Amino acid sequence: MFRAGSAKSTFCVKYQVMPEKDKCIRCASRLSWISILDSAFLAIFKGVVGMLTGSRALTASALYSLHDMISGVAVLIGLKVAAKPADKEYPYGYGNAEYIVCVFTSIIILGATIFVLGDCIRVIFTGEHSPPSWAVLGAAATAVIVNEVIYRFNICAYKHINSPALLAHAKHHRADAVASVAVIVAVIGGALGFHFLDVVVGAFEAIHLLLLSIELLYHGGSGLIDRSIEEHDVSLIKQLLSDMAEVEEVREIKTRQIGRRVWVDLHVCLPADKTIEEVHAMSGRIRQNVGDKIEHLGNVNVICE
Repeated sequence: MFRAGSAKSTFCVKYQVMPEKDKCIRCASRLSWISILDSAFLAIFKGVVGMLTGSRALTASALYSLHDMISGVAVLIGLKVAAKPADKEYPYGYGNAEYIVCVFTSIIILGATIFVLGDCIRVIFTGEHSPPSWAVLGAAATAVIVNEVIYRFNICAYKHINSPALLAHAKHHRADAVASVAVIVAVIGGALGFHFLDVVVGAFEAIHLLLLSIELLYHGGSGLIDRSIEEHDVSLIKQLLSDMAEVEEVREIKTRQIGRRVWVDLHVCLPADKTIEEVHAMSGRIRQNVGDKIEHLGNVNVICE
């Protein structure tokens, strides 16, 4: 019979989800290649036009595209490495590789952003404003359309495979689209006589990109130290266990986000008069119920007493 408190009565049972859909992984990989080529083109295109016309806003916007290109390369690496199955050396898998990618991307772009912001501040104080150019308007409009389309495709792929690197990459494209809209506003404002708008928009873009990079750096760093999943998901698991008649007490719930997968450790108390076979059956129901409610679940450990 099963007895509470007995050292021999503790079981660790794992629940493994089905492999990810190959179609979604292939789609994400293709999107990354398309994003890299697109971002490289936009970075060069906007950078050249921005330097030729003296538009600080478009030059700063080119930095967004450069960020997107680096992020695309990082996503490809992250998807390839994070998809490797767990092994003896890394029993929890390689999911955290995607957080390393986020940290790497953010650090690289921080340096370039600070340089552009410093140049914008210098121009604001010296008053070296440039007249508007319709070439800048064309480049910005092109960037808005292209980046918004790629953003939507990346968000679709992220929802299916829950990749942190892919989400970061999608945010980069949305930020690029927003920055390009701001460039359009600066050109129109300059045509109306507000020439200072170009450098002000450039400074705004640099500050926005700086904050975005810091946010992504925090997101990646917290993931590397096994951040817990959202509190409402933890509460959902606790409520789910409490509603099960065979669970007498929920001792502890520990969760961690490892790349695109969620790992859950449960410590529960079951009736003391149950046999080992009945405890195994109860553990199976617990695993199944949690798996039905929590998305992107990679593993569930159930410890019963």
